[in-house]
Amino acid sequence: MLMYSWMKFVEIAPERYDWAVSFITGGRIDRIKDRIADQVRAGDRVVDIGCGTGTLGLRCLEKGAYVTGLDASEFMLEQFRKSAAERGLTERLKLIQASVTQLEKHFADESVDVITSTMVLGEFPREYLDFIFRHCHRILRPGGRLLTADEVWPDTPGRRMIARATMAAFWIPQFLLLRRVTYPISDLEGLIALAGFHIERVDRWPGSSFRLVYGVRPPQFPEAEDTAPMREVTIR
Repeated sequence: MLMYSWMKFVEIAPERYDWAVSFITGGRIDRIKDRIADQVRAGDRVVDIGCGTGTLGLRCLEKGAYVTGLDASEFMLEQFRKSAAERGLTERLKLIQASVTQLEKHFADESVDVITSTMVLGEFPREYLDFIFRHCHRILRPGGRLLTADEVWPDTPGRRMIARATMAAFWIPQFLLLRRVTYPISDLEGLIALAGFHIERVDRWPGSSFRLVYGVRPPQFPEAEDTAPMREVTIR
C-alpha cells in the first residue's frame, strides 16, 4: 500500500510531474515541444500519444490544430482539460483515456495528419514499439507526419557505457521525482523506418541522449514519394 501511494504521488498532482520532467531534462523538453509545435499547421488533426497534462497538446491547439490527447491517467487528462478550458481551447480538443497500445481501437485508417509523442515510448519494450509505430503508420494519412522525441542509446560502445553509468546515477532521483523510470530506446530511427516511415530529419542536442525524429508516411503513389536523404541537425 505504501509503494502504491508513492507511485500515485505525482500522478494525482500533475503540476509536480511537469516541474519534475522540466527539471530532469534541464528545461530541454520545453524547447523540444516548441520545436514540435512549430511543425503543426492550423486545421491539422493531431494525436498526442501519452499526452500527460497537455503541455504539448496546448501548444498545438494554439496553432489552430484539432488535438486528440491519449493517456492512461485520468488525473493527467483532467489537468489537460482544465488548462485547455482556462485558455478557451476545448472546442478543438478531444481526450481519450487509453494506453498508447490501443491506437487501433480509437482511430480509423488514414484519419490523422500528425502524431506527436515526447518521453513516452521509453516505457515500452521493442515488440511494443514495433506494434505502436505500425499503428501510427496505419492511422496517418499519406504524407502525414510522426514527430517523436525521446532518449536513445548512443551509437558507440564508449558513449553507451557513459550513458549506462549516468542512468544508474539518476535512476533513484528520476523515480523519486516522476514515480516511473524510462529507458533509452535502441535504434529509434530504425524502428520508425521499419514501420514504413521515411525519416526526413533527426535533431540532436550536444551532450544529450535526446533525439527528435521527423517521420513521414510516404504518399500512396511511388512516383510522388519524397526521395530526399535524411538530414541530421545538431542543435547548439
